[in-house]
Amino acid sequence: MKTLLESFRGYLKEIKNRYEFVVFVRMEDDLNLYADLFEKIRAIPGVTIVKTAEKQQDVSPTQKAAVLNIKCIAGDTGIISYGMFLRNKLSKLKDEEGDKVLGVRFLTPPEDIS
Repeated sequence: MKTLLESFRGYLKEIKNRYEFVVFVRMEDDLNLYADLFEKIRAIPGVTIVKTAEKQQDVSPTQKAAVLNIKCIAGDTGIISYGMFLRNKLSKLKDEEGDKVLGVRFLTPPEDIS
C-alpha cells in the first residue's frame, strides 16, 4: 500500500501561479449575486473559488455592492494580463433578465497563494 501511495504522489504536482484577488463589484439592484453572478464568475477561465466575506450592501435605490474574494490560476500569461482579462470579464457579466455589473475595482494587489 505504501508503494502505491508513493507512486501516486509522483503524478501529483503543485499548481503554481495561484492568486487571490479582492474585488469590489457594483451592480444593479435586481442582480442576484449568490445565484447568478457567482455561477458566471466561476465560469471564467482560471477562476477556482468565489466567496464573499460580508453581505452585499445597498449603495443607492438602484444599486448594490459587494466585496468578493476570487481565487484563480493565472496560467502562463502572467498575473498582469490575467488581471486585465478578469476585470474585463467581470465588467461584462449580466443575468438572464439583463441586470448587469456596473463597476469592478481591485481593492488590493493580487496575493500569491501558490
